[in-house]
Amino acid sequence: MTIVYLIRHSVKLSKKNLINSKLEDKNLYDEKTSLSVIGEKRAEILSNKSIFDDIDIIYSSNMVRSIQTAKYLANRLNLNINVDERLNERRYGIANSEAYPDWFTRQYKYPDFKTVNGESQNDVFKRVYECLNEILNKNENKKIAIFSHGYAITFLLLKWCKLENINEERKLTLSYKNKIVMDKVINAPEVFKLTFDKNKIKSIELIEFDDLPFEHGGI
Repeated sequence: MTIVYLIRHSVKLSKKNLINSKLEDKNLYDEKTSLSVIGEKRAEILSNKSIFDDIDIIYSSNMVRSIQTAKYLANRLNLNINVDERLNERRYGIANSEAYPDWFTRQYKYPDFKTVNGESQNDVFKRVYECLNEILNKNENKKIAIFSHGYAITFLLLKWCKLENINEERKLTLSYKNKIVMDKVINAPEVFKLTFDKNKIKSIELIEFDDLPFEHGGI
């Protein structure tokens, strides 16, 4: 069996904290923004969890906050971080919240919905799933940590999970084999444990930690 931990990055620095920032472009800000001070602390707490003691290999998107979250585990285990941009967050494009005030729920309910120059759920899923399959093929029977992002992870999970509900408060309800896997707003960080037999999914589990209570991560 191959174990994959899908890990959403820790809390990122809010744009409102960047006075006179030149990061007006949301896509550029999303790529370059770092973790907040709280985010750094939470990433370090996460890295010390015993479930990660025997991780064999680490992957991350190329976005700053994802690598910054992964670095603590990589340092503890003396592992390198394999960076792959296919694990990046959904590209936002040009905002159209005025035309689609329900844009957040719409992107989950309608897999091809996207903004101008942005990515749809299907667009993101295709690249992330392609990357995951390559990782599985190269690392059979290993334990793998993949650091990525809220949309990228949840869009991937919809490959196997049923979308039970999504609301404008960003509470997401997913089920797998008629069992609720997630019923909340995604945390920062967040950890999903996926078990594979070769490339076939066998189980999906949300792992939560008492010392990492909910902290909004900007999704």
